[in-house]
Amino acid sequence: MSIVYIKNNKGGVGKSWLTFQLAHGLSLIEITEGRKAKVLIVTTDSQNNILDFALSKEIELGEGLESWVAKGNGDLIRLRDNLEYIPLNSSNFTASFKNKIKSTLYTLKEKYDYIFIDAVPVAGLDKEFEDIADIIIIPGFMDIVTLQGINKILETVNINKVKAIVPNRFNNSAYEKKLLNNFREVIDGTKILLTSPIPQTALITNLISKNKTVWETSNKRIEPIQEVLGEVLEVILNGE
Repeated sequence: MSIVYIKNNKGGVGKSWLTFQLAHGLSLIEITEGRKAKVLIVTTDSQNNILDFALSKEIELGEGLESWVAKGNGDLIRLRDNLEYIPLNSSNFTASFKNKIKSTLYTLKEKYDYIFIDAVPVAGLDKEFEDIADIIIIPGFMDIVTLQGINKILETVNINKVKAIVPNRFNNSAYEKKLLNNFREVIDGTKILLTSPIPQTALITNLISKNKTVWETSNKRIEPIQEVLGEVLEVILNGE
């Protein structure tokens, strides 16, 4: 199906959190009669933050993405039904790793309906991931530095692959509202979905503390966030 690259050159904007929410959401969707989507997350973050979001107990890591690239096998951690994760042990990427990462992902694509790439800006693998990605999703804050970074991304990547921009940790200030309106004008005329902002809220903090996604609560107040992420999932499913 698709390889989805969650991209922003700025750290701390919620890439890992968003990756986990979207990947789990897709794994719950029945894509053919009686079969739900099989989803994989790979990371170039040796801190493996997604494990902190997903699991309540520590996992002893063995051979991660480096082994998959070198030998075609390694750790495969179950996060949820139909959702698996390949961790990373070290971010010291060799030339051989960079040369083989795309072919490794193409091979894995044969086994999964969707692969999510959660990449850190310092990995130095942007070009490889941009080339192999079918879909690029950009999370970001509504501050001037982040918006300048997103504008730069839009100038340098294949803009046809950018399917959605997700404002995150929104505090609904007058300044943020102004920047959001300005940004709407920037992407006006493109096919990029600019979602409603995901608010900065204790609801998400509480779910994170319980290692839960937004799909694992019956709290009605989380429904607007589910709707925002649902829009992004629809874009991914449609591939447009």
